[in-house]
Amino acid sequence: MIVILVIVVLMALLIGGGVTGGIFASKYYKSTGAAPMSSPAPPECEALRPTMERLGVPNLAEVKVSPPSAAATSSKLTSCTWRPTPAEHVRYRSLYVSINAFTGPEAEQRASDYNPPATGEVVPLPEISDRAWFRIERSGSAHSRAELWAQRGKVQVWVMYSAKDKGFFTDERVPADVLSSEAKSATMAAFDSAP
Repeated sequence: MIVILVIVVLMALLIGGGVTGGIFASKYYKSTGAAPMSSPAPPECEALRPTMERLGVPNLAEVKVSPPSAAATSSKLTSCTWRPTPAEHVRYRSLYVSINAFTGPEAEQRASDYNPPATGEVVPLPEISDRAWFRIERSGSAHSRAELWAQRGKVQVWVMYSAKDKGFFTDERVPADVLSSEAKSATMAAFDSAP
């Protein structure tokens, strides 16, 4: 009788442990990526592809393009959101790049007149341009978001980079120096791709 009771208890522990382990494993092995868009990317986004592949976000997941208006001085706004492939299970990354290229006779002045809202503590980045700043937002969880805005001449680039690494029991923050370095790489690639 005791042997049967011991076997029943051991079976219950094995089944309970298997269910609990299965729950943790399903969370851990769930994809953090996204399928790529099927439509062609605009040249400004396509030019970013080598940098995004190096940063681990090779799939272009969303694109928005606002063409310039008929006004003498206007701007073309192109934004691209990049994500890992669906096979990625540990590194959560989402990289949004917005390129605002002003055109027309007063393009540089119009670009200089625009100052994006910067809330929180920002760090100037003179190595990128005299009008560039960077900041990191950290939530109570492991999720971090880096934001970098810069202007060079008639072109403004805004990069928002969300990141965390999944652990089996808890998620881990991406180090600030990694966020900064990768946001700067995306910004420089965006300036290189701008019209």
